Amino acid sequence: MATMTNYRVAYVLSGGEPVAVFLDSASDCNPGNLMTYMRVGEHDEGSIEWVREQPPAVEYQYRDLHAYLARRYADPPQGGSLALVIDQTGLPR
Repeated sequence: MATMTNYRVAYVLSGGEPVAVFLDSASDCNPGNLMTYMRVGEHDEGSIEWVREQPPAVEYQYRDLHAYLARRYADPPQGGSLALVIDQTGLPR
């Protein structure tokens, strides 16, 4: 069994929809941005300032999105399994 790397994720609400914010993604993005994911549009970069403006989501709001992403990253087609670890306290505020 391959070892999974822990990767922190937090969730905000935008337009009433949960958005995943990948807290450990800054080195893979343009300066001042983090990688985000929402069902419509999928992966994109979001500015840290934008993240700060969004209200944090609560567990019942992001539960389904987190379950989907956890499955997707646990067995990605290109390898490099990630274990998504929820860290709402890590949201830029």
